[in-house]
This record gives sequence, C-alpha cells and structure tokens, in this order.
Amino acid sequence: MTLSLHLLGGLMLKTIVLLMLSTFALSSGASGCHAKRNAALPTQTPNQETSTSAIKVLAEGFHSSVTHPFVAVVRDPETYTELLKLDANLPKLDSVFFRSNAVVAAFLGERNTGGYGVEVVQSAVGVRVLEKKPAKGVMVPQMITSPFKVIALEGVSNSPVWLALDDTWRKSLPLYRITSGRFSMSGGFAGASEKFGLQGAIRVIREGDVATFEFRLAGGEGMKKRALNEYATGTVAGDGTITLNKMSADSLINKPNSGLKATGALSRKDNKLSFTFISLPLMIADGYTGQGKIEADLETPLIKDKPIYE
Repeated sequence: MTLSLHLLGGLMLKTIVLLMLSTFALSSGASGCHAKRNAALPTQTPNQETSTSAIKVLAEGFHSSVTHPFVAVVRDPETYTELLKLDANLPKLDSVFFRSNAVVAAFLGERNTGGYGVEVVQSAVGVRVLEKKPAKGVMVPQMITSPFKVIALEGVSNSPVWLALDDTWRKSLPLYRITSGRFSMSGGFAGASEKFGLQGAIRVIREGDVATFEFRLAGGEGMKKRALNEYATGTVAGDGTITLNKMSADSLINKPNSGLKATGALSRKDNKLSFTFISLPLMIADGYTGQGKIEADLETPLIKDKPIYE
C-alpha cells in the first residue's frame, strides 16, 4: 500500500511539472510571435513638412525658358495660360485646380554652372523664396542652368499670399510710391458702409507680358485699420494696360468676400502706375464688396537693360 501511494505521488508530480513546462512554452511562444509581428511593423513617423505646410511641389528643374529672375503668384487659369507661354514645359492645370489653389512659380535666371536651385518654403513671414547656391569647393556641372520651382498653395481660397523674396528677386523690383488712393466697402446683413484713403507702395517684376505686383497698402483709422499685403500676377498689354484677374482683398473688405479684380495702366516712360479695384461677384448672400483706385509714381530708377514697359 505504501509503495502504491509513493508511485502515485511520483506520477502526479511529473504530471504537474509537465503541465507547467507546457504552459510556459506556450506563453513564451505567443509572446515571441507577438514580438515578431511588432518588429515587422514600420515605425510611423509623421511627415512634418506635409502636416504643417500647405505647399505642394508641382514641378522643379534646372532648365527653364525663363532666363531672368522672375516670380509669379497665379490664382486663375487665364493668367496661368500666359505664364505657360513663357515656359511651355510647366505643368498643365485646369480651372478646377484654381478653385481652391494658387500657384507660386519662381525662376532663378541663368547661372554659369550647375549646383544652383530654388527653395520655396512656408514660414511665419510668408512664403519664402530663396536661391540655393553650391557649397564652396564642391564640384558642379560646367553647364549653363536656369533653375525653377513651381508649387501649389493648397486651400488658400481668397487669403492673401505674401512672398519673402531674397535679394536675387528683390533687386529686380522697382518701387512705386502711392500718390493718391481711395477705397469704399459695403455689404453684410446690416448694410455696413465705409470709405477710407490708401497709402503705401507697389513693387513690380516683369517677364515678357506677365508681371507680378507686390501690394503693400494701408488705410482706415483707429480700430478699423485696413490693409492689402498681397502678391498678384497679371498681364501687361502692348499699350501698357494691366489686367489682374483675381487677387485677395486682404482686410480692405470684411469677410466673407470673393476677392478683387484689378485693371491698371503703366505709362510709356515707366514712371507712373495706376490701378482700379473692383470686387469679384459674390458667391454667398450677405457678403461684402468693395472698389477703389490708386495712383503711384516711380521712386527708384529702373534697371537700364530691363525696363518694365517695353
């Protein structure tokens, strides 16, 4: 009897040990498989550039038909068609694209070697447009290049676009000082109305029949200060007539508004510039509209070999 109990106890002990070892093995195997699955998954790192910036690169390269420093901010298909006449290799964009996007196209001009480029980035001061230069001592292709970059500003709608240009482009922008300006705004549910003067300056950069205008205008008094800080590109006809099909109104007009259209004129001697602004048709009820006019005189001398008006 004692021997039977002893054998029974030994068998139970072995059974318990085997069960514990099996449980441990299964547990370890499950943990190992889980660890392998986790290791196989790629680490998800947020793309900081796309998640914090509305900029999308449409095209870039080192050879463009535009061989002078030039920059354009285009909000409509008609003006973009004129830009394509300067460089037919730019991407084709339809009217649907311009319903919610604007294009910034920056051309560096000719350089004697490779290694140069254009950088366009979003920043606190606006869209920065910079020239990238080759580092000292770095070997570069010995060939003439004309770098460019074209980007889309997604979802800008009627928001103003301000460019922070480096000296490569700014030295090509003569300045016109406002000599007279006035603007009126009205609309809204309560039928608001306001009139105010405008002062400030305009800079211009042109390539062929396409010209870009830097508006830095201010008006209003007290708590109702108004401003137009905006870059807009349009066309210049042979007689000096300027057409800007679409630009923002910035704070010249209360929101909601549909932005502005502008027509203007550049004198034959390039020393006088004028614009008439009028609101684009409203797309919603109880919106705001405005209209105005400015005149400006040239303050800085033009670049002798590249006049604005030809």
